[in-house]
Amino acid sequence: MFKKCVAVVAAMGLMMVAGTMPAMAAGMGNMGGTGGMKMGPLPKHLPKPGKAISYTAAKMLIKYSNSAGMLMGHGKHKSVMFMGHNIHIVMVAVEPGSPDQTFEIRKLVDPEITVPAGAKVTLTLLNMDFGPEMIHGVLIGKAKPPYKTVVPVPVQGQIAEIPLTMPRTAKAVKKSMYFFGTTTFHAPQNPGTYFYLCQMPGHAKSGMYGKFVVTP
Repeated sequence: MFKKCVAVVAAMGLMMVAGTMPAMAAGMGNMGGTGGMKMGPLPKHLPKPGKAISYTAAKMLIKYSNSAGMLMGHGKHKSVMFMGHNIHIVMVAVEPGSPDQTFEIRKLVDPEITVPAGAKVTLTLLNMDFGPEMIHGVLIGKAKPPYKTVVPVPVQGQIAEIPLTMPRTAKAVKKSMYFFGTTTFHAPQNPGTYFYLCQMPGHAKSGMYGKFVVTP
């Protein structure tokens, strides 16, 4: 299965990348969420791009993803708001137990993400999915849904991209190794609505996308 994944990525001519940690807005300290929950620490020694991490390291990324930012809204319309000038967002692709072909942040499926205009954003994607076709990446741009099977990249108004990352190496979650990618970019100076989506053919069409809102 792993060799099949390598072949798919090689055929598409794509590669993986990696990165660092955030600071919340002044007055927020190291707090995230409406309940004042402390953000879990990120692993201090992540490997270089393209190298796998253990389940223990993956859990640290998940812990951070589940505690950073503030939950906003109610009912079905919920978003995660990030504040400050230096932000780190950890996004999980198909955390075990979540629906297929989805992104998760704070246990929300494909949530709306809001960041302030001009903020430096480090985005990390952890791929926890399994299977030869469960290769996931993420890009952010102005292209709106619905999406075709193949989304030509770069998309209109693209501001960020994490190339496709490999799925986990074993079916057993705790015994598997995991891959991740990271990119750093600046949110546009002008407020507006963008969309994040998986660029693997067919995934965005199946619903693997969400809103990325830049606020004043």
